[in-house]
Amino acid sequence: MLSSTPWQRLLLQQTTSTQHEGRRLCTAEAGVRRAIRAVQQTEGHGRRGSHWVSPAGGLWCTLTIPAPHGADPFDNLLIALAAREAVAGLLGPGQSGLAMKWPNDLIHQGRKWGGVIAELHGPADQQEILFGIGLNLQIEAESLRQHREIPDETTSILSEFGHSPSPEEVLESILFHVDRLLEEDRSMGGRERSRLQLSEVLDTLGRRIRWNGPGDRTGEGEAIGLTTDGALIVDQDTPAPRQRCQLRSARISHVRTRNGR
Repeated sequence: MLSSTPWQRLLLQQTTSTQHEGRRLCTAEAGVRRAIRAVQQTEGHGRRGSHWVSPAGGLWCTLTIPAPHGADPFDNLLIALAAREAVAGLLGPGQSGLAMKWPNDLIHQGRKWGGVIAELHGPADQQEILFGIGLNLQIEAESLRQHREIPDETTSILSEFGHSPSPEEVLESILFHVDRLLEEDRSMGGRERSRLQLSEVLDTLGRRIRWNGPGDRTGEGEAIGLTTDGALIVDQDTPAPRQRCQLRSARISHVRTRNGR
């Protein structure tokens, strides 16, 4: 049982990146479930190496999870879902609108407030997955605007709702939801239930999207579902007949809202 192994917690006041610290700790001692949190990061990164500004008031952490059988890309979605569920639960009833954008963004009304990256580390017989989580929580909008590299659509939970749970509260709730979601996913029929749960909050589904993938591949179409390994199923715009494709690694943008509005 995944939840039978306790989490080892580590708090750093400042570090270059919790991912860097995770790699170091996993190299020194493999097979440990860790939650590494930093009050501030100086060299945080998002997907594809993009810089992620990490001021105080956000949750900057890395979860290291042993993966003796290799990586399951679907887990990246489940970790993002755990973060979404944690914050939504702590905000309380009536605080709706928290959603996910495939493959790793956390959004509210189209504005990004968090994200998850996944990294495989270690030799084949001692592999670990390092899940980096960055959430803008107790951060004022003015603080975000001070950094030119932050896109204009970036937001924080405090900016969106007027209040926010603390990084400490959110991390503890995330660990609870990670245990719950991964254990449920591994149970009989769990993957299909996980897909249904993700579909309820994955704002990408039902939208027209545009993507840029590996090798500068581009395309446009309608996102219609998820595969069992977390790929996005898209009805691609092509000369008739339409072609269906699966995206496993791509940068996407929402071209049109649901229902064509």
